[in-house]
Amino acid sequence: MSETEQERQAGAASSAAGGWAPAATLELLAHLAAGVADLALDQLRQSADRAQDAMRRSDLRELLTDGVVELRKRGELATRRVGGASDNYLEIMARRAAEKAGRPRA
Repeated sequence: MSETEQERQAGAASSAAGGWAPAATLELLAHLAAGVADLALDQLRQSADRAQDAMRRSDLRELLTDGVVELRKRGELATRRVGGASDNYLEIMARRAAEKAGRPRA
């Protein structure tokens, strides 16, 4: 009979007798901790691979610029939603278009 099989039988006998098998409990906790650590490391590896793939992109500068523009727009919308903008949205857009075209404000 192997040592592992003896431990199982001893643990089963302890459980049947209402006892507590500390060796089996510690082994279970060790396996659970190792599984959690392996899962965390796997997720970290996947994240690092995705980051490396993003850094290799030839259009990284344009991607970052688009991201910053999108974040700014989202921020404007969020502050408008929370703050309750006093000006009409269409009026604001018309002013911006006029400024870009070089026309003075009315």
